[in-house]
Amino acid sequence: MYTINRIADLVEYLYDFKEKNKNRDSGIYYRGESKNYGLSSGTPSIGRNNKLKNEYYYFRECERRLPNEFRECRTTFERLVKMQHYMMPTRLLDISLDPLSALFFCIYDDPRSKIDTSEEDGILLIYKIPKETIKNHHSDAVSIISNIAVYKFDDLDISFLNPDYENDRKAFNNAPSIKYLLHEIRAEKSYFQPWIDKKDLESVFCVHPLLDNPRIRMQQGAFLLFGIDGNRNKLASIDKSKIICEKLLIPSKAKQRLRDELLMMGKTIDVIYPDWDGVTDYLNRFCEI
Repeated sequence: MYTINRIADLVEYLYDFKEKNKNRDSGIYYRGESKNYGLSSGTPSIGRNNKLKNEYYYFRECERRLPNEFRECRTTFERLVKMQHYMMPTRLLDISLDPLSALFFCIYDDPRSKIDTSEEDGILLIYKIPKETIKNHHSDAVSIISNIAVYKFDDLDISFLNPDYENDRKAFNNAPSIKYLLHEIRAEKSYFQPWIDKKDLESVFCVHPLLDNPRIRMQQGAFLLFGIDGNRNKLASIDKSKIICEKLLIPSKAKQRLRDELLMMGKTIDVIYPDWDGVTDYLNRFCEI
């Protein structure tokens, strides 16, 4: 695994990576993790620690307890983004168009987190994503996957890999759980045609969200949105024939130097988190009274 000890190492690696992957039909995205999660690295929070079975509960309870927070959200995807912002488990995975923002997350913990990973090695993930897999926030495919979160785990009474539905689109769309999903989608898109492509449900898409909060704008944020793998209790896997993912190692001993270099480049925690959390953390770290 390629090791990053200084920003110059990252620049050199990215230059070579982009030279090898000169393709206008794809985009490059980045994700930073402050510790090495092994096989679960690059996995949405809802897919860890058996949380997926509670997805409906998380979603509905957030809506019920915090209705004003969702008042301006027009779609289920926008609600999921809001939940992700406040660290609720979702089927979204944060990524960025900015490699330095991703590097920041390799060496800093979220100011709201009580976990200290300063002694842990970090991981920087680089994704090469084909344009046909990159969606805007209002995409129908995004609505299809997002609304999986809206109905109960037990309501899915078919296997999406059932051979009867493999090549019979009409039968698939007449399945009870698919009809329910269509009902939820039409609640946000009345014009949505009652015709779901099974492949969309089992896909992973890169989604560009509305840049409607300062944090997403400053981090140049986007998301990977994970569908299902065969049935409701398993997240879809990234299709490695379409999405290339490479991992770089950020040694714990290199974190302080990288923090210093990012500081010199203006990548401070109050810039990455331009809100109370980030400003408070920045002042506590750097201001002496």
